[in-house]
Amino acid sequence: MWWFLGLAGLAVLTWAILSANRILYPVRRVLSPPNPLPTHSVHAMQAADGSRFDVWRLDPAHAPRARVLIFHGYYANRYQVLGLAAALRDRDYQVLLCELRGHGSRPGPCTLGVKETRDALMVLHWAQAGDRGSALPVAVIGLSLGAAVACQVAKRHPQVAAVVADSPYSRFYPIVCRAIWRQYHVPPTPWGWVTWVGLGLALGRWPGSLDPAALAPSLEQPLFVIQGGADPVVTPSNREAFFDRWAGPKERWVVPGVIHVGMWGHDPQGYSHRVAEFLGRVVG
Repeated sequence: MWWFLGLAGLAVLTWAILSANRILYPVRRVLSPPNPLPTHSVHAMQAADGSRFDVWRLDPAHAPRARVLIFHGYYANRYQVLGLAAALRDRDYQVLLCELRGHGSRPGPCTLGVKETRDALMVLHWAQAGDRGSALPVAVIGLSLGAAVACQVAKRHPQVAAVVADSPYSRFYPIVCRAIWRQYHVPPTPWGWVTWVGLGLALGRWPGSLDPAALAPSLEQPLFVIQGGADPVVTPSNREAFFDRWAGPKERWVVPGVIHVGMWGHDPQGYSHRVAEFLGRVVG
């Protein structure tokens, strides 16, 4: 009996470690850079924990009307949002791009916003130090996981004046459970919960505290949500709480038939126009 319980405990512990690591060390998808590559400057930075990373800055030809920090999504890298960055730069916004941990050229683990938020705050303070006169207003844009990071940055940086969230989830736990079922065909109960506990131990905090729906009631900045109507990752039941609980003014753009983070590919000109129009009203 005791040996059986020991083996069961070992199996649960192994699952918690391996499944959490699978999330925190995502497979890196190869994304090709646009051709030609938009003109940008590269700035090397060192995070508080000593890790190094690059910030790409796209400066407009004229004095910038605002500063925009853009976060790519899970599995991706900065190339995913470089087209949008160039479009906003051409509309006189200064754009900053830095890759999430565990993505692109950055080593892992990804921390679902814990350390990524600290990195972003460092980038914003560095950029602000170069402002002449009053500090530029700041907007944050994020795709999927990047949207969750954008919300965490908006919570902690007082100068964030607007948030754009593309394909945001309300809570991460349902996504974990769906992924477990698709990949392993085992029931989310108890394995989803075991993974969740493993994530909490790895991150040093309860993952639910990082959820956009948990942060939304304390966020009063204007919000623009972009959502594909055929999103198989963020189901309708997992998207409404975030939008409903947001404390500030909010609006959204939903197109039927578009998949997860597929709105830019569906209509890049309409996407850049709508985002720029929103930013122009609330920060520019």
